[in-house]
Amino acid sequence: MKRLPLLLSVVAVAVCAANAEAREGNRIRIECQIFKLTGNFRAETRRDEQIWTTDEPPEKLKNVVTVFNRGWFELGEDRLEFKDGRWLWKERPLPMGAKERVSLPEDKITIVYQPLVVEMEEHSSRTVTIGSQQPIQYFEKREDGLFELKEIELPTGLDMKIEAVEEEDRGYIRLTDIVMTMRLVESRETIEGVNLPVGRPILGEKKYTFYFRLRPGKDYGVLIRPQFGQAGLLLRLRASSVASGTIPKNEQE
Repeated sequence: MKRLPLLLSVVAVAVCAANAEAREGNRIRIECQIFKLTGNFRAETRRDEQIWTTDEPPEKLKNVVTVFNRGWFELGEDRLEFKDGRWLWKERPLPMGAKERVSLPEDKITIVYQPLVVEMEEHSSRTVTIGSQQPIQYFEKREDGLFELKEIELPTGLDMKIEAVEEEDRGYIRLTDIVMTMRLVESRETIEGVNLPVGRPILGEKKYTFYFRLRPGKDYGVLIRPQFGQAGLLLRLRASSVASGTIPKNEQE
């Protein structure tokens, strides 16, 4: 069991145009539900299949990105559970779309966006931007020695470029060459005589490349925990395709 402190600002989502070189053929749909988690709580995540196409996450991602298909987050008196390809809240299926509203403890977890849906032809790519102009407060020391509270907006968030390929013989959809760029507050300017991190925020950028495979129509979790800064994301990820039959026939035209 692990205790996970996570903080996240409100984010907005946009999807950029598809790669012009996409070939016609098998259509793949990526659905993503994005959560923010706040405070300290107990959680456990694990995987019982080879989700990473490299068998293990790249070394520099081991403490940053966790991909899982089983586990739970204890949120107050209830649990968000992950098992058998489904996400459950209070032992009931958690809907991916916005048609059904679910009462979540907002002091622990909130749904930031649902669902983000990306459609692409196999071997094409899409770029997903999850970002915001986040207002961040800080203190500035005046000439008279007093401190003044100020606020600045910074373009925090992340970008993900995803390419998808289906391994029909193995029953997986591979998300290849996922390039993730994170923008977050890494540190604060120091204030003379103050040991607390309350100075002007300094925005940093980190880029990671990783690859993993998903069973069509099943739900997976991606927990992103930067080593520095104040941001954290919990992504619910589902990949479906025409070839696997997980995109309904009435939506295949």
